[in-house]
Amino acid sequence: MKPTTPQPYPAYPGPQYPQFAPSYQPAPAVQVARPVQPAQPTTPGPSTPAPAHEKRNDYVGQLRTLLKSSGIYALSSLAGPLTSLVLAPFLTHALSRDEYGALSVLLSAISLIAGITQLGLGNAFFRAYGYDYESRSERLRVLSTLVGLLLAISIVATLAMSLGAAFIALLLFQSALLTAPVQAAALVVLLQNLSVPGLAWLRAENRPALYATLSIANLLVGLVATLLYVGPMHLGMTGALLGTASGYAIVVFGILPVILWEAGLTFDREMARNMLSFGVPLVASFVSVWVLQLSDRYLLSRFGSLAETASYSIAYTLGNVLGVLVISPFNLAWPTTMFSVARRRDAPQIFRLIFRWFSVVLLLAAFGLSLAGKFLLEVLFPASYQGASPVVSLVAMSMVFYGIYNVFNVGISIKRRTWYAVVLTAEAAIFNVVLNVVLIPLSGALGAALSTLLAYAFLSFLAYLVNNQMYPVPFEIGFFLCVLAIGIALYFIAAFLAQGLDPLSSAVLYGLAWLAYAVILLVLARLPLQQLARLRHSIPGRRVKGSL
Repeated sequence: MKPTTPQPYPAYPGPQYPQFAPSYQPAPAVQVARPVQPAQPTTPGPSTPAPAHEKRNDYVGQLRTLLKSSGIYALSSLAGPLTSLVLAPFLTHALSRDEYGALSVLLSAISLIAGITQLGLGNAFFRAYGYDYESRSERLRVLSTLVGLLLAISIVATLAMSLGAAFIALLLFQSALLTAPVQAAALVVLLQNLSVPGLAWLRAENRPALYATLSIANLLVGLVATLLYVGPMHLGMTGALLGTASGYAIVVFGILPVILWEAGLTFDREMARNMLSFGVPLVASFVSVWVLQLSDRYLLSRFGSLAETASYSIAYTLGNVLGVLVISPFNLAWPTTMFSVARRRDAPQIFRLIFRWFSVVLLLAAFGLSLAGKFLLEVLFPASYQGASPVVSLVAMSMVFYGIYNVFNVGISIKRRTWYAVVLTAEAAIFNVVLNVVLIPLSGALGAALSTLLAYAFLSFLAYLVNNQMYPVPFEIGFFLCVLAIGIALYFIAAFLAQGLDPLSSAVLYGLAWLAYAVILLVLARLPLQQLARLRHSIPGRRVKGSL
């Protein structure tokens, strides 16, 4: 199970802070218009089945629509993390390390509060709108009820945060001087929650182009507003939060009036109970994911310092690029591929090959990001952040274990035991907190990163054990550990040789090291390549392609 989310990625300040979604992420409803067939004369007897070529054309049309919609959603989900990554160097130069660390903690708190106060209603809306109710009027009542629920909950939460801002500042930072940023964070929670109905409605109505337009407008407005508030207006971390709020405001004021015009202001208690009964249980899963992926910011600020938190957040951002560029696209395609493969007699062998090649891609990407992260820290960020380069490598390796965890979950998904994923995530989250409490006082940001790595490794290990009991697959764990050890050795050799070199020379050395690791991986993976060649003609997708 991934903290999907679209993509649930670890915190980094920016115009849009990606919210971690619960484990259940419904796919956007894809509505394919059926071609109108000419009327045929009515004759007695059994109906004539549709010709095979018409069935194939219908399948191809559905596939094209699904791929087009998924691609647009994927691009819009990737735009947020990438924009935040671009904005990070500006914020680290404009804010002090303590301010940037406090901003990271506040963004983590925003994610937690927004996720809890949304009560899983975003996911519940998809089920109610696309499954429980069919008529247009009923679906519009569902939409209006969702707006009413989130509006009521969000207003109460925002007022509570605003009135208790001084107390929250003391709780988070041991200082009441940061009351204004907490109040700005309350505004972000309100607008983020109110943006949920509009974006969910567009997905349910299969309007990916408008969804992507609003999402990108959110990012661009937030980016410009952040540059303005933090730069010329010198509003500091409060300005960064107001910039985030400005981006969400564009979504709210762009789509909410349309919802009110279409659906009105009706509130259906039965529909509200229906959505709450589905959504509220997902909050526990969300909290587990948040603890696993974001709680380390707060713990590091408490047991370490805000300056360490700032360096850790930047390094985490760089290391987590692996999740954005590799794992997120894989997770979009994996469910369809997984269930298609599961129907085959040789499914375990194919899953074994998928694991081997996906782990090769993950390790190669993590190796490159570990070296590139050191280079980017030296070139783009202030000198005070460069000591966090080991964190980049540990976080990238954490994403490797998270990636293979998704593959290890194949048995949980096929056997419909998805509640196992919630339990495993909760166990890993508890393990992560315990490690943070022990290691942060000893090693600071490095201890937090090591805790993250060990927690993800523990999560993937648990998933492997559970999957091996319910759906045994001969995953090549020995091969994975072997190439992992080779990558670690090459990384330390490259880092040692790069000491004292200028940035350009270091970049060349890192590039050569990456090429050497790529060659080694390809050589070691030669045997499964031959096996894959023997199996390629038996894959259903290939036969369909040939027939078309």
